[in-house]
Amino acid sequence: MSQGTPLILSVDVGTTNIKGGLVNPDGRVVRVVQRELPLNRDGTGRAEHDPRLLWEAFRGVCREVAEGFGTQVSALVLSAYQLSLLAVDKEGEPLTGIITLLDTRPQQTYPQLLERIDARHLYERTGCPPLFHYPFSKLFWLKTVHPEIFARARWFVGAKDYLIHRLTGQWVTEASLGTATQLMNLHSLQWDDYALEVLGLERERLPSPVEADRVLASLSSSVCMELGVAEGCLLVPGVYDGGAVAIGIGAMLEGTAAINLGTTAMLRMAQPQPTLDSDPAMRLQTCYLACGRWLPGGAINNAGITLRWLRDNVLHIDYEAMNREAEGVTDSAGLFFLPFLSGERNPQIGNSASGVFFGLRGYHARGHIVRAAMEGVCFALRIVADALEQNSVTPARVRIGGGGSRSPLWMQTMANVLGVPLQVSRVEEPGLVGSAILGYTALGVYPDVLQATQAMVQPGNQYDPQPETVAHYRERYRFFRHLMADLAQAFAEHAEL
Repeated sequence: MSQGTPLILSVDVGTTNIKGGLVNPDGRVVRVVQRELPLNRDGTGRAEHDPRLLWEAFRGVCREVAEGFGTQVSALVLSAYQLSLLAVDKEGEPLTGIITLLDTRPQQTYPQLLERIDARHLYERTGCPPLFHYPFSKLFWLKTVHPEIFARARWFVGAKDYLIHRLTGQWVTEASLGTATQLMNLHSLQWDDYALEVLGLERERLPSPVEADRVLASLSSSVCMELGVAEGCLLVPGVYDGGAVAIGIGAMLEGTAAINLGTTAMLRMAQPQPTLDSDPAMRLQTCYLACGRWLPGGAINNAGITLRWLRDNVLHIDYEAMNREAEGVTDSAGLFFLPFLSGERNPQIGNSASGVFFGLRGYHARGHIVRAAMEGVCFALRIVADALEQNSVTPARVRIGGGGSRSPLWMQTMANVLGVPLQVSRVEEPGLVGSAILGYTALGVYPDVLQATQAMVQPGNQYDPQPETVAHYRERYRFFRHLMADLAQAFAEHAEL
């Protein structure tokens, strides 16, 4: 690689790790550095990041990944997890930890909040179904339980907003994060009057919305020195972590949905306008992505985590051996697995759901168990696909990335369950590449995100649906939904035991 080649420094802030990488204009990741982020948890349901430790980890990752390449780094692009909340005072000093998406304390006051809102009206304005995870609910909890902190706070921001302030001195956010707060209007991409009125919150206490895919600032010489990059490095805000992954596996291509099959999983498809669920269940969560595209769809809590659980707690064999066992049987022999080990976001069953093997017989072996687990994850994602299709969002193909995409059996099963061609992304770090696509477009290296995607993202193997097997899985999926419906009440009662 030429010493003059411009590089993008992409940094992704996750709930457990912070990862940085250098990406060149061809989409190749030159170097990756990852550090663990400690999560402060206790018996109250608290799950917070320390903002000062986050900044130190962020700065350390930037310096380490840029070492030897600092003069080639043209821009820094960020991605981060959604649903975070941090209260800061007028000097910008944190008054709380960064309350993450894993924090369950807002459940305490959520029933009170539900009494004060028209859930459907709020959904149609914000694209967020009624769940306690959003910063909207976190703010209500903070105001109710810690009114002194709520009153003292000058700003309420997210994890990435805090990092951008440390980098630029500006309190800003971008819409892929903003539209996942239940505080931003999905249509205007400005803070929503109805949501603010419910909370009694002035819009001036929230960060100003900015474009995710445009240069926000040129970093100061002192900040560049801290990060180990040359003066003149530009900052592009970027999108949320799942949005960066979606872009990095090709979600901006026409007719293409994106799945990220990691510990959790998502299925979303970029659209030129907001898409809301016409069903009263409000099954779709729609956030803005970037470049005039919205990203309707949904996520599931339990994907790769189910295979990891089988590996570590049940079968005690590695993933390669698990795949061999599963390939050694022709099907799951009537065995079903509801993969809800950590509850689920589906409102039909909710957080009280748990994992269930159904139909277990003496002749079932390890291969049947692994196959049933893979199928259960595919069926859970099919529920999201159905909700999209019922709202006229139908992909011609699906691009998939994440650790689960390395299993050919799982990929063929997914193609058969969804009934559409499945293309595996060759990109090893799609989140970092997705951020770099936005960065190179903002710098003018590519004229638009579509051309950047075509140049930087290459698909790998394609798995086409097999007609006979598609029909087989259609029946199994119907029974899977039947099991979910029948067990919904049992899940709720079991949670009380």
